[in-house]
Amino acid sequence: MKPWPIISLILIVLASVGAAVYYVWEASIMGTPSLCRDPNNISSHVYNPARLQTVRECVTVSGIVNNVIVEDDGDYHVWFHVDPQYASLPNRANNDYRQGDLLAEIICATTITQQDAVLACENYTNQILPIPNSNQNITVTGPYVLDNVHGWIEVHPVYFPSIS
Repeated sequence: MKPWPIISLILIVLASVGAAVYYVWEASIMGTPSLCRDPNNISSHVYNPARLQTVRECVTVSGIVNNVIVEDDGDYHVWFHVDPQYASLPNRANNDYRQGDLLAEIICATTITQQDAVLACENYTNQILPIPNSNQNITVTGPYVLDNVHGWIEVHPVYFPSIS
């Protein structure tokens, strides 16, 4: 028996398996909600990104806003109490220092007065509007990260917020 038919069969099987793997991979990307894609490369404008450790590439979480703080680095810090189904997302530092609130950071959205943060937002202004107020229901989508400086968990940066 000649080896060419066997080699051809092996190549066809390998190509089929490769195509199937590629299709599943592509389908998983295509099946990813567009909210979990980084619009306008927002993540490249995070101030001091080395302090953040990615826990999950993307989460969507909701809750009630407790506090909104304008930070010197141009970010809005939105502290919110998560809805019951997300109770496992805040960590011990969130519980100890922020009464269980999770932080959502809307970056490059306000005036920057902290000089070492200016470069991070250069040529970029976040278009996320409106900024939520206390006691509003909010849903945010973005990377779920550990802030290694403060020890708490955040959604940073927020890709998409929804206020209801």
